[in-house]
Amino acid sequence: MNNQELWEIVNPVFNTAKSCVQLDAASGDEDSKQLLGALGFEPFGSQTSKKPVPPELKEQVKRLFPAYMILLETRFQSVNRLAESRQTRQIADLPCGYTARGIRLSRQGRVYYGLDLPAVIDTIRPAVAGIIGENSNIRYCAVDATNYDSLKKAFPDTAHDLMFTTEGLLMYFNQSELEEVFHNIGRILRQYGGSWVITDRAYFLHDQEVVAASLKNDPRLIGLYSAITSQAAATTADVKFNDNVFFDPDDEKVRAFIGNMGFELTEVCMADFLPDQLGSLRGDPEADEAVRNVFKKMMFWELSLKKAADRKPASADRNLPFAAEGRLENGVFSVNIQGRMDTITAPELLKLFQDTEGTIQAIHVDVSRMEYVSSAGLRVLLMMYKSLEDKERFEMTGVNDAVREILETTGFDQFLL
Repeated sequence: MNNQELWEIVNPVFNTAKSCVQLDAASGDEDSKQLLGALGFEPFGSQTSKKPVPPELKEQVKRLFPAYMILLETRFQSVNRLAESRQTRQIADLPCGYTARGIRLSRQGRVYYGLDLPAVIDTIRPAVAGIIGENSNIRYCAVDATNYDSLKKAFPDTAHDLMFTTEGLLMYFNQSELEEVFHNIGRILRQYGGSWVITDRAYFLHDQEVVAASLKNDPRLIGLYSAITSQAAATTADVKFNDNVFFDPDDEKVRAFIGNMGFELTEVCMADFLPDQLGSLRGDPEADEAVRNVFKKMMFWELSLKKAADRKPASADRNLPFAAEGRLENGVFSVNIQGRMDTITAPELLKLFQDTEGTIQAIHVDVSRMEYVSSAGLRVLLMMYKSLEDKERFEMTGVNDAVREILETTGFDQFLL
C-alpha cells in the first residue's frame, strides 16, 4: 500500500477537497476549471451514481445544482476578495484543499502558503506548477493543524503579517484537537504577526438559509436536498461533525472560548465581499438577491492575538519525536508508541501493522511515551481493534491523563480501554 492510500485511510474526509474544486469549476470560476483539468478530476456531476435517479426526479435533481454550488462558491469567492482587499498580507490557507486561490493570488504577486494533508499537497503542488510554472511566492506544505512543529515548518524566516484563512476545517475536530489548533495558530501569529479569518461559524449558523434562498424556498427541493446531503454525511467516514464548542448554539459560550484561548474577535460582513455575479445563480436574479440578503447577517470572524502571554499546554513540554516499534510473537502484536500520533504520523503505525506477517490473535499497545493522539491516530487504533476476532484481546497500557481525557471525550475509551 502506497503513502497516498495510507493517508486516505487515516484521513478519509480529505476527499471533500475534490468536490470543492469540482463545484467551484462548475460555478464558472476559470482558474478552478483549469486546475480541475490539471488534476485530472472529472467535472461535477459526471460521476456515475451507484443509485440511478428515478426519471420523475431527474428534473428536480438538476434544479438542485445551484444549492450544491452556492455554499462552496460564496465561501471561496468571498475569502478571495477579502484576501485581495488586504494587499500587504501573506495568505496562509488552512486547509487549502484543491483550491485555485494560489493561482489567483500569484497573478497579483502575493505570497501564498497552501497548507493541507499530505494526500492533497502531493497532488496540488505539481498541478499548480504545471499551470503557472515554478513560483517562489507559492509554498505548498503538508501539515497537521494539531501539530505545531508541522505548522512551523511551513513558514520561512521571511514570513510576516499572515492572514490565516480557514474554511470548513474546525467542524472535523473534537474539543481537545480544537484547543491544540487554536494554541498552534496563536504561536505562529505571535511569531510572524497577523490574524486568523474563519468562515465556519457563519456557515454553521446560516448555511440552511443560504441553500433555501438559492432554491427560492421551494419545499420539495429543500426536502430533497436535505435527504441527499444527510445520506452523504452518514457515509463520510467515522467522523463526528461539529463536535466541539465552536459549534455550540450558545454564541456567548463560543466567544468566551475564543477569549480564553488568547484571541480578540472582530466581525466583518461577508456580503461586502461577494462577487458582483454569482456564477451558480447566473440567470436567476431573484435567487441571487435572496442569497445576498442572507449574507448581510453572515460574518467573517477575524481573530487577533491579545497581548497576554502565550499559552502552552502540558503536551508541548516533552516534544518527543514520533516512533512506533512493533513485533509479532506467539500471535501477540506488541507495539510501543512514542510522541504525537496525528495526521502526519498515524500512517506509520498503520503501515507497521499492515506489513506485519503472520496471524495476529491479540494486540498490546504501550502508550506510556505517547504525548497526544488525534482523530487520525484514534482511527488507526480502532482499525487494529476491529481486526481482532476476540476484541477482549486488545490491550492498551501506560495511558497518561492527557491521552485518557482525549479517549473519554471522543468515546473511544469504550473500545480501547
